[in-house]
Amino acid sequence: MNSAVSDVEELFNEAKAASEFDVVLTLINYKGISSQNLNSNLLEWFEAIPFYARLYRDLEGNEKARVALQLYSTFFENSDFYNMIGSICRITLGYKGSSYLFWKTRKYERLLGIGEKQDFLMELYADSSKQGLIEFYEQIHFKEIRNTFFHSAYSFENGEYVMHDSDPINVDGVQRNSFELSTFFYPKVDAVLAVFEKFKKLYWDLWNSYSEDKEINGYFPNHSKITILGSEDGLKGFRIKDAVKFYGKPHDSGIWYDEQYGFWAGQNITMYMDRVEDIEIDDQLRRYENKDDIIKNDKDFFNLIDKIREKNDQRNIRRATILLLKYGDVRIAKMEAEENPYKKKSFSKIILPYYQLALEIGSHIFKDVDEIKTTIAGLEKL
Repeated sequence: MNSAVSDVEELFNEAKAASEFDVVLTLINYKGISSQNLNSNLLEWFEAIPFYARLYRDLEGNEKARVALQLYSTFFENSDFYNMIGSICRITLGYKGSSYLFWKTRKYERLLGIGEKQDFLMELYADSSKQGLIEFYEQIHFKEIRNTFFHSAYSFENGEYVMHDSDPINVDGVQRNSFELSTFFYPKVDAVLAVFEKFKKLYWDLWNSYSEDKEINGYFPNHSKITILGSEDGLKGFRIKDAVKFYGKPHDSGIWYDEQYGFWAGQNITMYMDRVEDIEIDDQLRRYENKDDIIKNDKDFFNLIDKIREKNDQRNIRRATILLLKYGDVRIAKMEAEENPYKKKSFSKIILPYYQLALEIGSHIFKDVDEIKTTIAGLEKL
């Protein structure tokens, strides 16, 4: 898994080169006034994994296995890791990161599940040309292992992990309800540790690199001269001089750490969640408008369509409808080029949702609705 470790390092370097200010925003990960531990679970994750790693290396037998499972499962559960690595991917692609990248669905009612976050990440990794990270998740992570451990639905037998009340895992096309710990599982734990340690080191190296103030350019939301605030403890925030006026007097704005009270606070900025979502939807639409195809996973795309349907902004409805037709047409072209008749037949169930949703949300923008209906009817017959 050395390629996954290299990919993490490349992402940090590429993102900083693309927009250092957006990387700083990602490091700060601001969601509201709070101390750093109240604002994020990342610091606890940074401390917990090395603790489990020490036990994993020192213990033997079933005790070693239990700690290894705790380490493995805890790594894949951390929400802010997904948020940050996803944001860094987006920055490398020329878009904005977000402290709420995987936090909300359409109604802000829950965090996305781990599987959903990983599905969304796969397409970002593909867009960023990070095949090593794609292979890391495809070869190292098995949700059935994590779920059976956290639900105590497992046992040990002769050096094997046995899963109960669970779907089997698929290993090279073979369905398995148990696996050998030393030869199958522990190498995966070691791969997890390698990615974790690289991410943690890059995070703190970048954080601590801001030992003094540094002036850069960035967008917040308009183009500005921005001072990154540094200290002997590393990053302390950022300040934009005379960014706003109150009663005719200029005031600085930004986000910085208040030493007296020990918390991070936004200064003279306003966060409206509806506006934040509008910006993110526009950013996502532009990303898909600039992509020729969806390569690894379309769940992020369809989640975007759901948000647009709910907000019912007619301009974005039109853009979403055009995208649905665009990606539907791409898949029809692939189906027509497929020479294997069995594979060709399986395309229809993948293609249909694109045209069905386009018809559902955007029929009023079509010049010829019957043409779309004919396409749908033809796919349904396959």
